Amino acid sequence: MRPEPATAGPTPARRTWVMTRHTLVLLVRDPGTPLAYTVMSLVLLSVLHPVYDRLATPGTSGIVQAAPGIAVMFTLLALDVAGQLLLSERTWRTWDRLRSGPASPSTILAGKALPLIALFLTQQAVLFLFATALLGFPLGAGTWRLPVMALLWATCVTACGLALGVHARSQGQLAAASDIGALTITCLSGCLVPLTVLPHWVSTVAPATPGYWALHGFQAAVTGNTAAYTHATAVITAITATALLISARTIRR
Repeated sequence: MRPEPATAGPTPARRTWVMTRHTLVLLVRDPGTPLAYTVMSLVLLSVLHPVYDRLATPGTSGIVQAAPGIAVMFTLLALDVAGQLLLSERTWRTWDRLRSGPASPSTILAGKALPLIALFLTQQAVLFLFATALLGFPLGAGTWRLPVMALLWATCVTACGLALGVHARSQGQLAAASDIGALTITCLSGCLVPLTVLPHWVSTVAPATPGYWALHGFQAAVTGNTAAYTHATAVITAITATALLISARTIRR
């Protein structure tokens, strides 16, 4: 008898789609945290934009600082949402089975990351549209640069959140790392309060934070500063690649 040909298994693209769909279902079933962060960002922007107007240099609008700063801040606060997707695999005791299965680390990360990137892009879009409609944010001046920067930043936060989720062993560890990290980066990067009114040492350490480059990238996208925009996107891309590499190496262990 002639042996039957082996049945080919699912392709990597198929595995990625299955994991993406599963992750999307989890996010849709529990939208409370992302929705809360989105609403909170709109409230905080509405309250603080007059303060930014007073602190802005003459001839510039404070909303150009306020809207990107609030967008970066609340995307960072959602780090725990990204980390929770991987930490849940440990809680459900499916982590070892997931790692030992046929899906590669890149497939696992892609399946978890794609819905998160879409979520963070939506969160930023709502805030920028709100700022444009009610507070005079110059959305049109950003042309293609603003959505590209939003995509890069959403991918960066997703990558960093997944890296936290891979290393966290409990909900407490994840919450502490994400909350403290998000608040520290927000304060040191000038997202909540402009660096010009903060102590001098904050301006010195600010470039060491990803939030600083995201903020300046968004601002450069609107003002048309090509050199600053290119520099910011390069740094954000490097941080993203590093976080994904760390996550992939840890998943293999």
